[in-house]
Amino acid sequence: MTPHISKEIFVEILQDTNLLHPNDLLIFQTLYSLDKQEASATDLARIIGWTDKNGVIGRIVGLGKRILKKYDIKQTERANGKRKIWDFFFTGYKKRTFFIYQLKPELKEALEECGLTKNINSISIQNSYLFVWNPNKWSQWTDPNNEPYIEKNIEELKNTGKVTLMWSCRSHKSIRPGDRAFIARVGSAPRGVFASGKVVSEPFLSQHWSGEDKDVPRVLIEFDALLNPDKEPILTLDYLDKGNLAKQTWTPQSSGISIKHEVVDELEKEWFNFLTTQNIRCNPLLETTDMTITFIEGSATQVTQTRIERNRYARLECIKLFGYSCSVCSFNFEKFYGSIGYKFIHVHHLTQVSTIKLQYKVNPIQDLRPVCPNCHSMLHKQNPPLTIEELKDIIKNG
Repeated sequence: MTPHISKEIFVEILQDTNLLHPNDLLIFQTLYSLDKQEASATDLARIIGWTDKNGVIGRIVGLGKRILKKYDIKQTERANGKRKIWDFFFTGYKKRTFFIYQLKPELKEALEECGLTKNINSISIQNSYLFVWNPNKWSQWTDPNNEPYIEKNIEELKNTGKVTLMWSCRSHKSIRPGDRAFIARVGSAPRGVFASGKVVSEPFLSQHWSGEDKDVPRVLIEFDALLNPDKEPILTLDYLDKGNLAKQTWTPQSSGISIKHEVVDELEKEWFNFLTTQNIRCNPLLETTDMTITFIEGSATQVTQTRIERNRYARLECIKLFGYSCSVCSFNFEKFYGSIGYKFIHVHHLTQVSTIKLQYKVNPIQDLRPVCPNCHSMLHKQNPPLTIEELKDIIKNG
């Protein structure tokens, strides 16, 4: 049976400096800041800046032993007779080779009651990786007629909203489905970022592109933006070798390397600004969970439904100001459902695509609003869609 520690006891523990050391609190606060308030010990150590997971595990065990000297808490006994301590603070589950710790609700409430979460900014456990394409070494992105396959991939992305390709990955031991992917052209000019997407597979072995009798680790990447460096502008090194971005190597020898956490947000912002201000044929999409919304809009062929949210920067900028409560009915998924609803919300576009005749740059603050899925569907129940105020009136007078 899992031991139960009440919120009141956790409050006592959090206020007892003889029990709780600063690094113990740092573990709890870091976990509190993460999506779903869960992470592996390896991820916690990486985010905090400790050498490895043993720093996390050791501190949790040490705190648990100090608590046992003061409080009479029954420990969970393992099948081998050993007793657990980590489940004083966490629930958890196995995910592949990792064990995921989840902050207990009672500990979360105690942290909030003690004022230990006021200045904590939410961060994502999602990692970002840089993949490379060197046309001097890998020219197979062309068909037998010497017509670039990249053009076919761009057309597929334009018509279907996504295209999925294999890419070699050096960081195959740490990369996971859902991680962010950027692709850079190296070798001959122009050099720089020309595509983005997300990893959608576990790493797997596949034959080397050269045809040699050896396998290399690869992942599948689902692209959300893809440019042809020979036909249109890309985010070149002139953009990338400035400010905080200069901390990252943008022309590495290996594909699939980790992008430094301290430059990811700036890269997302730079990529967003670049895509929305350049003359690019296949407009990248900003979409909500079940509605398509474009960054650069005006194409008569674009529709307003059926796509999946793509651009992290624009969504975060919208939610940073307006939060995770519905702009129409004020429903908040975390308050109603608990941790399973943490950070869940759709994002709605205030301007109907078909009414826009000229291209314009979407402003995440002016043009986007968080809405729950029910209200989102009702906004699009008619054409043109209802405004947020109109739907509010319907609810009020219904």
